Amino acid sequence: MPPVSVQIRQFSPLARKAFLPHLGLEDKNGNGAIDRGAGEGYEQFIARYGNADIGFFINGVIQGANNGRLEENEIVNHYYINIRFKNPFQIETNNVERDLTAEIRRSGLPLVWLDNGGTAMNAVNRILGAGWRDRTPSEDEAIRMFQRVINTLNIRGLSGDPNNTGYYTLPEFLNRRTGYCFEIAQFGFWFFSQLRVNAITVTTALKPDLVHAVIKLFNPPKVFDYINISTLYETSISQWSNFNPIQSIGEYYAAGTIRSHSLHNAEKATIYNKYNIPTVAVLMDKYLDQLNPDYNEIIAIGEFILENISIEDIAYSKNLRNNEINDNLERILADLIISYSTTKNRRGFNKIASLLNRYFSNDPSIRPFIEKYRL
Repeated sequence: MPPVSVQIRQFSPLARKAFLPHLGLEDKNGNGAIDRGAGEGYEQFIARYGNADIGFFINGVIQGANNGRLEENEIVNHYYINIRFKNPFQIETNNVERDLTAEIRRSGLPLVWLDNGGTAMNAVNRILGAGWRDRTPSEDEAIRMFQRVINTLNIRGLSGDPNNTGYYTLPEFLNRRTGYCFEIAQFGFWFFSQLRVNAITVTTALKPDLVHAVIKLFNPPKVFDYINISTLYETSISQWSNFNPIQSIGEYYAAGTIRSHSLHNAEKATIYNKYNIPTVAVLMDKYLDQLNPDYNEIIAIGEFILENISIEDIAYSKNLRNNEINDNLERILADLIISYSTTKNRRGFNKIASLLNRYFSNDPSIRPFIEKYRL
């Protein structure tokens, strides 16, 4: 397999196999985006499916909006909200769903929101009857059906930090009848998918140390929160941000990274959620802690983040997780300082030192740290 620094500059394997070919898109220059004016399908996609170049929420801010590029998250989000199951796009839906499922199973990816051949379906069949998928309910009826399933299964919601335990796959979750909001939301995503109801997982920070995930439906827009925590925080529907199924695979790996100290998990988490600063910071730290660190790989990953985010926007974001995200951004810059210093790259070192001094000057350890590694 190519190094992670190469993979994150391309579309993920799932996007390449399932989404791009069936939505008329081709990344001809291999830069991990569909560019306007490059004959890659940007204009045709927007003409047929609507404008997807609206950005996506990551690291507490919206990035990539109206930049003449369709990034992976924009394409995938747009598919689940505006294309999937819609009458004019049945062929696209059938092809994407078929190849997406096939690639996940072929690659041995965790079944975060897919059944393993019967666990989820059998559990719901016992409650709703074997023909439940043949119904065409309204969204409100579908929610009531899901509520009945969850209540009958007597799912016990967990609180606390999933990084200490990791997440269950969908079949494991249903066998154990216990899970975090993320796992309940993934079950909801699977359930509504069986009914061909458009839905997507969404997340928000209820407080700095509490991120919550629920299911969002779109006709009209509404969220379903089984645990019902969000009502305690008076969360409006506008506060929820899309967290698409490919990102969910990355989140599964990210939650397992700390628990298992797995470099493999950290790499997979980055490949499937490549713009996420905390995820990338964990991987860079792990690479730096290796016996013989590949400093050039660390630099390439860190520079990818700097090329694809706005530090200015993140630094001054009012998102509740702003402190955590900025702490991880500082870790990325620190790893770059060490790597540039070790490889004797003065220009790179000076660039990162300037960013640290500009955005993290309130940290008293920054100046001594820079001087320690100065060339």
